[in-house]
Amino acid sequence: MMLALKRWYAPALRQTVFKQMTILLRLKAVAALILVATTASARSESLLCPELQLDETYAEGSMKAMSKVVVGKGSWLFRSDFDLANSFGMPEPYPAEFARLVERLNQQGIALVMAVQPTRGLMHKDKVRVDEPYGFDPVLARQNMQNYLIQLSQAGAVVPNVMTLVDEPPEEEYFFRRDHHWTPAGARETAKIVAELVRKQPWYEDLPQRSYVTETGLILPKDGTMNTALKYVCGNNFGIQYVQGYQTAPADLDGADALFGNTEVPQLILVGTSNSAVREDERKNYNFQGFLQDYIGAEILNYALQGSGQDGSLIQYLQSPDYDPDNPPKAIIWELPVSYALDDPLIYRQLIPAVDGACDKADAVLQQQASFSAMQPEQRYEVLSNTAGDWRDLRGQAGYLDLRVSDSSLKEFYVITYYDNGERDKVWFRRPAIVDGGQYYLELSRDPDLAGANILSVFIEPTQSIETQIDVEVALCTG
Repeated sequence: MMLALKRWYAPALRQTVFKQMTILLRLKAVAALILVATTASARSESLLCPELQLDETYAEGSMKAMSKVVVGKGSWLFRSDFDLANSFGMPEPYPAEFARLVERLNQQGIALVMAVQPTRGLMHKDKVRVDEPYGFDPVLARQNMQNYLIQLSQAGAVVPNVMTLVDEPPEEEYFFRRDHHWTPAGARETAKIVAELVRKQPWYEDLPQRSYVTETGLILPKDGTMNTALKYVCGNNFGIQYVQGYQTAPADLDGADALFGNTEVPQLILVGTSNSAVREDERKNYNFQGFLQDYIGAEILNYALQGSGQDGSLIQYLQSPDYDPDNPPKAIIWELPVSYALDDPLIYRQLIPAVDGACDKADAVLQQQASFSAMQPEQRYEVLSNTAGDWRDLRGQAGYLDLRVSDSSLKEFYVITYYDNGERDKVWFRRPAIVDGGQYYLELSRDPDLAGANILSVFIEPTQSIETQIDVEVALCTG
């Protein structure tokens, strides 16, 4: 009897002990994870400093775009004003202005595809600390982004549904942990969605088709703009993040193509920010253009620029020799972070006439040339006059000014148009350094107060010094 009991009891005891040990080990593992997470959070906090919360820290220079650096879970950093924003979209009256731009492009035979990039907060909301969200509301932010896409679509643009990325984030990190750019993986996932819609467009079949191959490239090191800001303000940093890079090349690059390249003019144009730009440093290229070419199956001409703002690269393209209004591309793909609201009237007053192109001298109702030995800030220089024997009745006419400046370094100046009812239209051009100068378009003001007035003269007032001789040619086109 005792032997039978021992035979039953020993395995049962061993099983009970094993279960208890297993439970104990699991509890220790959970405790270790909690300790690691707590330690990581404490370490992250220890790298911060009080100056990060001061408004004056972000008052000047590149720090303006970093406001305010806050810690997320793990080793993530966010900008509270940008990455954790809730409000997006075009305020009135800009939806109508954007619709005018889309309509003008469509009239020229160009479709506008808007590749809108979500915020880092929306794509990595699981990395935002719930105890310190800095006002971030992912539900509200998602709804407002969705509304923005609806605005763009209702205006006539082709708008890929990038909300699928927000609702079901890819496994690989869409953004860098401490930088405002997307990773190559984020660029790839966006390109898939854009390409899927492009291939459904009626003009897609007219694109010259070409096959591409994408392969792994360099491992990209990323210090990160927020990490750099943290280092600048607090003297601390999280170190460098490494991600896989990619490169895309034509699958049929051999023979004459290998020597001279493809001679066909690309029918797709890419404009946008540093997320899409091709840079000399391959470690800063995220291959968005390459992924698009691979998934669409067509060559793309890339005009995206770093540091060009929301519309600088589109201005650069429309004013370049590559844009021919008489032989336009099939589509322009505009990569745009959702935080850009397209709410500057000068965007439309420049871009809409740029779609038409340079004012032909035969079509100009007024034109004039002027030369100045130098230009100084706050001094006004007349460049066009509608008085005396050259007087023309321009009341109620729509049109635009075509300004050509010999010194392309003049990029900051006012254009002041005076009217015979005592009113004036004063516009400040302040072109980013990376965008070419020399050519400027300005749509005449559509202000109702000027509808019945006639133009008297146009002046330039620099906000920078030009010490060399400068020639200005101005034409006024109407219609």
